[in-house]
Amino acid sequence: MSMPVPPHASTTPFVPVVLGGDLPTYTLARAFHEELGARTTVLSRGIPAAVRGSSIVDNLVVPGLDDPDEVVRAVHGVADANPGATVLLLGTMDWWIERIGSLRHRLDERVAVPYPELGLIERMSDKEQFAALCAELRVAHPRTVVLGPDVAEPEVGGLLTDLRPPYVVKAADPPAFHNLIYPGKQKVGFAADLPELLRLRRTMSGAGYAGALVVQERIPGGDEQMRLLTTYSDRTGKVRWGRVGHVLLEDHDPAWIGNPLAVMHGTSATALAEATRLLEHVGWTGYANFDLKVDPRDGREHFFELNPRLGRSHGYLTAAGHPVVTPYVREHVEGRDPYDDVTTGAETDDWLYAIVPVPLLRRYVTDPATRERLSRVRREGRVMRPFVYPPDRGRHRRLAQLKNDVLFVKDFATHYRRPATS
Repeated sequence: MSMPVPPHASTTPFVPVVLGGDLPTYTLARAFHEELGARTTVLSRGIPAAVRGSSIVDNLVVPGLDDPDEVVRAVHGVADANPGATVLLLGTMDWWIERIGSLRHRLDERVAVPYPELGLIERMSDKEQFAALCAELRVAHPRTVVLGPDVAEPEVGGLLTDLRPPYVVKAADPPAFHNLIYPGKQKVGFAADLPELLRLRRTMSGAGYAGALVVQERIPGGDEQMRLLTTYSDRTGKVRWGRVGHVLLEDHDPAWIGNPLAVMHGTSATALAEATRLLEHVGWTGYANFDLKVDPRDGREHFFELNPRLGRSHGYLTAAGHPVVTPYVREHVEGRDPYDDVTTGAETDDWLYAIVPVPLLRRYVTDPATRERLSRVRREGRVMRPFVYPPDRGRHRRLAQLKNDVLFVKDFATHYRRPATS
C-alpha cells in the first residue's frame, strides 16, 4: 500500500542532519517524516537507544564527534553522498547549537544552517546577559543577582540583600557547567539560605567552574505554574509565529531538573508579545524556546531563559498540529517564505504531549481543573507519546518507549520530593 503524500512535501532535494541522538533527535526525525516524508541522518558518537532500529533514521556513528574537524568531515560526507541535495544541519542541545554556530563558516554552500550567528546565540543563551536584556526592556524576570567569580565570599551576603531565600542557583555559562562532575550536581540548584549557597559555590568552583552564578529569588508554585513558549522568526528578524505550552509535570532528576515531561497546548497573547519585543530588539532569527513561570500571586508571566533552538519537548507543537520543521525547509532549503503553503494547528488546548506514562502523570497533577482537562483529553485519545509513531513500529521503537516509561517510574519514586524548579 502506498504512503499518503506528506502535507508539506518539498520538491527541492534536501537531507536533514541532526547532531545528537537523544529523545528530541527522534521527535525531530518524526516531524521531518510526518510533515515532509523525509528520512533524517543522525550523527552520534554511538548508537543511541532513542533512534536505534528506526525505519525513518539513518544513524551514522562518528566516534570523534567532539572534534570540530570530524564534525565538518562528517557533514560534508553526507553532502557528498547526496549530490544535488541541501544538507539542513540541526542540533538538539545548546552545546550542539554553539558548535554548529562556530563551524558555519567552514561548511560549504551545500549546507544550510538555520541559526543566528554565534555571537548572538552566546549572548541570548547567557543567563546573565538575558537577565540584563529583560531588565533593559522591562520584561518580567525573576529578581536576579549575578555573582562573578571575582566576588569574595564576605561580599556575597551584601549583594543578596534584595533577594529573599530560598535561592535558585544557575550557572551563567551552561556549556561549561555541562562538563562539570561533582557529587550532588543539579542542573538547577537550590539553596535554603546564604551558608548553603556559599557551600554550593565552593563545590562548583572546586570542580572547575570558573564562570558566574545567577542567583534568583524563587517564584512560588510548582510544576503546573510553568509554561513553554516557542517562536519562529524569519531571516529579517520578524517574529512570524508562536505557541505556548502549559507544563503539567517537570523532571525532578537532579541532572535534568526543570525539563518538561508533559505539556498541554495553551495560549497567552501577553507572553508572545513580550517575547516578540525581546527577539526583534536583538534581531533573532529561527526558533527560540522560552521557559516561563506564572506567579500565582498576581498571574504575571516571568521569563527565565531563552534556548536557541526547538526545546526538548517540541513534540507539544506536533501534537497540536503545528508544522515544526517545514518552516526551516521553506526558508533555508527552498528560499521561500517560511509559512508559504503551511497550515498551522488551531488555537486549541485539547492535546497532550507526554514523555511520561499518563497514569504516572495523573498521580502528580494536583489542580482539579487541570486533572479534569487531562481526563477529558485522555478519553478522547488526544495524547502524543514521543516514540509511538505508526509508520515506525519496529521492535526497537516499542523497547524505547518501554525503557523510557520504566526509567521515569523509577526516577519519580526516587526524586519527586525535591523542590520544583523556578
